[in-house]
Amino acid sequence: MREESWGKRIWRLIYPGLTYLVVCFIIEVIAAVWIAFSTVSKYDVSTLNSEMNSIINSMLEQTISIALEMQVLAAAITLPLLILYYRRDRRREALAGRMRRFAAAPSWQYLLAVFLGMTACLAGNNLVAVSGLYQVSDAYAEISEMIYGGKLMVELVGLGIIVPVVEELIFRGLMYRRMREYLNVSTACVVCSLIFGFYHGNLVQGIYAFCLSLLMIYVYERFHTMLAPILFHVAANLLSVIVSETGILDGVYRSAVPFWLTTFAACALLVGTVYLIEREVHPEEIVTEMSEMEEQEKKE
Repeated sequence: MREESWGKRIWRLIYPGLTYLVVCFIIEVIAAVWIAFSTVSKYDVSTLNSEMNSIINSMLEQTISIALEMQVLAAAITLPLLILYYRRDRRREALAGRMRRFAAAPSWQYLLAVFLGMTACLAGNNLVAVSGLYQVSDAYAEISEMIYGGKLMVELVGLGIIVPVVEELIFRGLMYRRMREYLNVSTACVVCSLIFGFYHGNLVQGIYAFCLSLLMIYVYERFHTMLAPILFHVAANLLSVIVSETGILDGVYRSAVPFWLTTFAACALLVGTVYLIEREVHPEEIVTEMSEMEEQEKKE
């Protein structure tokens, strides 16, 4: 197999995420056009000029009000394409002789990935709150209001399941795995996590996402399957949605003692879960002989 140029390498790293962004853009344009047409059609020509400012504000408010729905729809549309990219990469690795297969970990061990995601979410949010970063990021407040201002079911299914699966395929399943072809594991881990942080578009979420990405890559490398980081990400997002929408932890944040006890407990549980993963999760590599067809395809 010929060595790839740097241009092709960079393209391989960015086009899965670019696919998602393009789908998001198309949906946003369609929604904006539909909202503009439906809003303007309610006014006659003589009224348009005098009411233009209020009309534009109304259109912006309507667009923002369905931002979460548009993101979830874009993720659902992009998902089949990402699965196709992922399968194509696995076939490419097999033909290049780089495919490694591992036995599935026992089901109970995947609960460790779920629990790690939940404790990372709780500990991460509390530590960011202590840092005071919320106060210097106006963008975070705006995005939080937009994300958590929708319908609960859309948040649970969209933010809690569909979006995490799409992001894991883009950043861990495609980008990170491809980076490992060009970089060592540590460098690929940090670079991929930095990109994941910048992708979130504001300081608070960027730092939080960077740290979670490091853990998700760690989980992926321990389990050797995309199911583990997906479960981690889904658990973290679902907990975030539930806490934000139900207010079940509001009492914890009203005074210092419960807050710090919760924070220390979450951090301790996170460290303990990592210890259990290190001790218990050791899937065995499956060594199989290459078939004659695979050998011939590799030669070609």
